[in-house]
Amino acid sequence: MSNRKSRLVATAIAAAAAGAAIIGTASAASAAPVTTQGLVSVESCTGVAGSTTYQPGLTTTTRNQTAQLSATLTGCSNAFNGASPGAGALTANLTGAASTTASTLKGTFVVNWPSASGFNPSTGTLGVSGPNAQGSYTVSGTITSGAFTGSTVGTSLLSTGVNTGANGSNRHPIITQQFTNTAPLQVRRSNW
Repeated sequence: MSNRKSRLVATAIAAAAAGAAIIGTASAASAAPVTTQGLVSVESCTGVAGSTTYQPGLTTTTRNQTAQLSATLTGCSNAFNGASPGAGALTANLTGAASTTASTLKGTFVVNWPSASGFNPSTGTLGVSGPNAQGSYTVSGTITSGAFTGSTVGTSLLSTGVNTGANGSNRHPIITQQFTNTAPLQVRRSNW
């Protein structure tokens, strides 16, 4: 084969190989799952409803409170098994300064996931702050043991009522506050 034909064949082979490599790379790239770096949801519950009890009770004056939050979790699903029929429960013991217009409470929590999920309870630390301009309280924390250890947990709660006769005065403090969620309870962890 002449030198010129050899170069043409070699160039054609190189071009074909380069084209195949580009096509292979594009196919591999398009087949790879797209993930964002950061936090991904591993568990979510669409319904969070319950109440918080306060001692000595919320008034217009900020003072130290001991609070117990108790909620039923419904509509739970997870990234591993999908939907989990039944209900779960969230309980938290909190302390901190609070009034009818501002709360900063911190403490510990336990989540008992719906039994169909097969998950052990999650425990950790939790903070509740608010209300914001829309009347919602931000709930956020970290799971320190049990299912989803190392993950964050959070939701947003809106007060739907208080104990009968409560008006936030010293004579009629808010002892019980009912709530429902305005955002799903989300358990998130790093996908890194």
